[in-house]
Amino acid sequence: MATRTKAGANVFNAVRSASTKSFQEIVPRATNDNIQDLSNILFNDQYTPQLNEFVNNLINRIALTIIRNKSFNNPLSVFKKGSVPLGTDIQDIYENPANAEKYEYTDTAMAKLLTITDPDTHVAYYRRNRQDLFTKTISREGLQGAFVSWDDFENYIAGITTSLYSGNYIKEFDLTKALIDGAYDSGKVVVETVTAITDETSAKEFVKKARSLYLKMSLPSTEYNAYSKFSGAKGTITTWTESDRIVVITTADVMSQVDVEVLASAFNIDSAKLMGRIIVVDKFENPEIQAVICDEAWLQIYDNIFRFDEFYNARVMAWNEYLHAWGTFAICPFANAVVLATEQPTPATQIQFTESTISATVNTPKAVALTITPSGATTDIEFSTEDETIATVTKTDNKNCSVTGLKEGNTTLNAKSDNGLTATATIQVAAA
Repeated sequence: MATRTKAGANVFNAVRSASTKSFQEIVPRATNDNIQDLSNILFNDQYTPQLNEFVNNLINRIALTIIRNKSFNNPLSVFKKGSVPLGTDIQDIYENPANAEKYEYTDTAMAKLLTITDPDTHVAYYRRNRQDLFTKTISREGLQGAFVSWDDFENYIAGITTSLYSGNYIKEFDLTKALIDGAYDSGKVVVETVTAITDETSAKEFVKKARSLYLKMSLPSTEYNAYSKFSGAKGTITTWTESDRIVVITTADVMSQVDVEVLASAFNIDSAKLMGRIIVVDKFENPEIQAVICDEAWLQIYDNIFRFDEFYNARVMAWNEYLHAWGTFAICPFANAVVLATEQPTPATQIQFTESTISATVNTPKAVALTITPSGATTDIEFSTEDETIATVTKTDNKNCSVTGLKEGNTTLNAKSDNGLTATATIQVAAA
């Protein structure tokens, strides 16, 4: 009976196959028994170029294929629409259905033969808004130490690559949930109120509401898209969602109360197929949100850049591996979506810093407060500074932030709400 090649040796051989001919001439194929021989070759100073090539191919070409299945699997990745490597903006065009006209057999109707009927076209733009970087270091010492056994080698590489990929997928997961929270906070989605789903009675009411929306959203309507709530909207749009494109996003707490068979029966879908259309998340930032029923086009997510780079630092004999993940996260105003929540959102109508001019001292953190009208608004606030060489800002909560890293000079502190409101204040930093 043939001996199965160990997984770590298979990884090594995959790297070798992706390497240059000169590498393959110097470095033999891995077997279950020759890991020490390979280590002696790669970590011999005479073969430094081969070691560099090995590390480069290991992460950039091989790990993505071999290790990805061990990474955190983002359950909301179903909403990713693909890759857009060029440009920073995406244009989304929707054409309203044509309106019916009454048939006429008259001279007036004849005169309309060459009349132009302008199309009822609506356009939305999505702009790249994610530029994240994840980094890990592979030390020569750590890699050499992993060449003790193929199991140690596999675990060492898996630990590094899984960390990078999982970090990215977790961030994507959080950003996608933030789209839902942001749409709710800013009033950019249709919201229907329901009782908190905590027992059998409220679960049955939820199923009843979900079935009603499932049926209504499959028919042409203006009521279940939030186009009119977006700036620049022109009138309303009529749209519908095919039943196999409807997705339910809800929390684990809600699903623990809902009988899947009952829900499947309400949707007239086999329970196994329905589970493919239900996405369970841990929680939303707004605990009022119980679930979202939406067209899968509602969340628009694109990869702009997803690539590895590396840099060898000879001073410490280590390779820094960089995973760049840039993307576009947006809400489609043309798609049906209804948030089921225990209360309606309260978007902010005004935001303002409590001080228009903020006096600070070098290297002394400064707490800054923001006034939001109304005070109980659900709107989310983001803070930033114009010149981070003078000051950086960290959000404490929706109404407070901390300005740190202060250097002598002046800069502007900005606040922006997710429904488009802005506020500014001048930071004047003086020497201690």
